[in-house]
Amino acid sequence: MTETRYDGLLLDHDGVIVTLCSHQVLRAAATDAFVDAGISNPSPDDVNAITIRVWEDDLCAVADRYGVDPDRLWQCREQRIEQTLRRETRAGRKVPYEDVTSLERVEVPTGIVSNNQTRIVEFVLREHGLYGYVETVRAREPTRESLQEKKPEPTYLEAAAADLDCSNPLYVGDSESDIVAGQRAGFDTVFLRRDHNATRHLEIEPTVEVESLSAVLELV
Repeated sequence: MTETRYDGLLLDHDGVIVTLCSHQVLRAAATDAFVDAGISNPSPDDVNAITIRVWEDDLCAVADRYGVDPDRLWQCREQRIEQTLRRETRAGRKVPYEDVTSLERVEVPTGIVSNNQTRIVEFVLREHGLYGYVETVRAREPTRESLQEKKPEPTYLEAAAADLDCSNPLYVGDSESDIVAGQRAGFDTVFLRRDHNATRHLEIEPTVEVESLSAVLELV
């Protein structure tokens, strides 16, 4: 990687700033969402389809199988996920990584870019006293339409860069979709390896890989 002067820092939220929630807990929330929508016995595959990494086509296909409005099912899902992540955060099971304090030393404008709901990201940041580290948050509204904007689309990255008035930010993520989104936005990318993705193979190459947020500071 050649030495580059970045004028901003963009970070994913879950898996980069704070720990991930257990899949089992999220799956239980999705199951409850089906019940809220009037579906008492959804198939395991359909529950999985609306738990994480949800795509609009899959949501609509699931809703169609049960004869329920997709917007109604999605509203129930978003509400249950929000309730669950608030509970997990308050209970101390969704917490900042220890190296997040290194963000105190960042000297460029910093923002969060997440596929999670904006209201969840903002709640977690406030609950853990992290909001002072960032100047903008770009994430999803709890609507079906937001599924068309999430990463790997560059929409939220471009919006965050505009908020920060930076043209050459560095983007840090923990998934392949993060790297794709960064490249589509024309930004250099950092793949941050943590316990949950330590052995993950990437089909696309980031600008650099690191194992801590402290290492990111050496790049900006």
